[in-house]
Amino acid sequence: MKQRLSPLAMSLCLLGFVTLPVCAATSDQALENKVAQLEQQLAELKSQIKPTHHSHHSATHSKISTSRQGSTQGLTPSEIKTTAEISTIAGRAEAGEKEAEKKEPGITGPNYLPETGMQYLPVDVDVPGQSFVSTGPYIGVPLQYSGSNLLINSPSVNQDVALLKLRKNINERLAALGLKPSDEHAHLLLSGTVEGQVIYRNVGDSYRSSGKNSSDIDLTNVGIDAYILGPSTWTSGLISLSYDNNIGAQTGSLSINSRSQNSRVFVNKAFIVIGDFSRSPFYGTLGQMYVPFGTYSTSLVSSPLTKLLFRTQERALLLGFQQQCKNGFHGSLFAFKGDSYANTTNQINNGGINLGYFFDLGFFSGRFGGSYMGNVADSQGMQNNGNGAIYVPPLTPIFGGFGGVAGTGSEKLVHRVPGYNVRGVFSLGKSVDLLAEYIATTTQFSPADMTFKSHGAKLQALNAEAAYTFQGISKPTSVTLGYGMSKEALAVGLPAQRWSAVLNTSIWRNTLQSLEFRHDINYAASAKSSGSMIPAAMVSGKSDNMVTAQFDIYF
Repeated sequence: MKQRLSPLAMSLCLLGFVTLPVCAATSDQALENKVAQLEQQLAELKSQIKPTHHSHHSATHSKISTSRQGSTQGLTPSEIKTTAEISTIAGRAEAGEKEAEKKEPGITGPNYLPETGMQYLPVDVDVPGQSFVSTGPYIGVPLQYSGSNLLINSPSVNQDVALLKLRKNINERLAALGLKPSDEHAHLLLSGTVEGQVIYRNVGDSYRSSGKNSSDIDLTNVGIDAYILGPSTWTSGLISLSYDNNIGAQTGSLSINSRSQNSRVFVNKAFIVIGDFSRSPFYGTLGQMYVPFGTYSTSLVSSPLTKLLFRTQERALLLGFQQQCKNGFHGSLFAFKGDSYANTTNQINNGGINLGYFFDLGFFSGRFGGSYMGNVADSQGMQNNGNGAIYVPPLTPIFGGFGGVAGTGSEKLVHRVPGYNVRGVFSLGKSVDLLAEYIATTTQFSPADMTFKSHGAKLQALNAEAAYTFQGISKPTSVTLGYGMSKEALAVGLPAQRWSAVLNTSIWRNTLQSLEFRHDINYAASAKSSGSMIPAAMVSGKSDNMVTAQFDIYF
């Protein structure tokens, strides 16, 4: 029996050795299928577990729990262990997500006064490097105010430098958060202002008004600035749209006298800037801008006489530098084709240079400098002095500026008239600010172009201000006294002297409220003037008084 069983046993043993690899192969195949399924489940879990908003967490958690509950059916103990590890990984990822959410920094605007340095970050750090449109801050006006920052008439000169500083500040804040500026997407920063005034005026000069008293409610300024950052860190640009509040067919945009219907919107400034203050102090600007001949800083509501006479807006090319330190130099060269000309009309015929120094010694800080321009007849005040609508043909015309309407001026000059500028702005601590700016022509105009008392006019203008800033009822408040004067500028329509006092405050964030009293002393009635051989407006020699209440909102 044993002899018969031995071959059978041996056969069974051999059969066992033969079938064992087959069973092993079958088990391995099943295991591989299960591993593939687990890998697929892991991929699905990873796709579900992403940094997302809190509102999505409950749905993600539900999906993970369902996967855990059904994952052990029909699996071996070793496979169940693998599934448990996957569940543990998923749980850790979810917990890590919640922990990361707790640690994520909240990005808000600056919460301190700007004497410690303003910081801007109009970037969604949850989506770094992506395109965005953001708002604020208004260019030239800080979000919070103290000391010399409480300025309501942003001069709009050297705005390219202000924008490059703004972008450098954004890049520094991104670097502090461990992020890098993107060279792949352009970003758009929108800002703007709306300004309204209530005015009462007592006019002593009856030649310029039908009555001695006048009052008005006006929307005096509306502007939207679009600052384009990128796509390269070296390139940026600005498009500034403004609103025209002029009245009537001669000064407005339509041939009617309706003030509201003359509210045209136009491109005020548009230029391209190449520069990166994080890497280089040099920059270049091309486009329509206010060239840096003077700065025209002020704390007053009314524009200073220097600005009314000499500020120049042109389509220009500018090359400049700005040292990136607390104490240093800045400068620029600019060139453009002016509206006025002495010889030919088809050449680049005007330009200038601007140099300055800025410093910060702690309690005492400020900046000073000077500039030169080849021909001041291209300034806005000399191109259009605002008198073009007083007398309309066929009545006797008066000089309306070299670019005056209805043939009241000629751009053809006998010779060019250069001008120079010196200025300084100084701060004593956080409360006292002083500024002064003087601009004059280097030579007289030809009597054929502009006269004062029968000789060629040699123009001058001065603006000086002293401001004191304090906390009034827990609000930043400033009181400013100003003095301005002009010489031989009767043809341009300016007073001989101007005294001003203004109270500024900011009751609500991003707003300014101002109350100004202004006293203008006009040229003597015996003074006569002309431009382009056309008589200028006559004056009575009396004084004008004006009270202006103004409200500004910025974003």
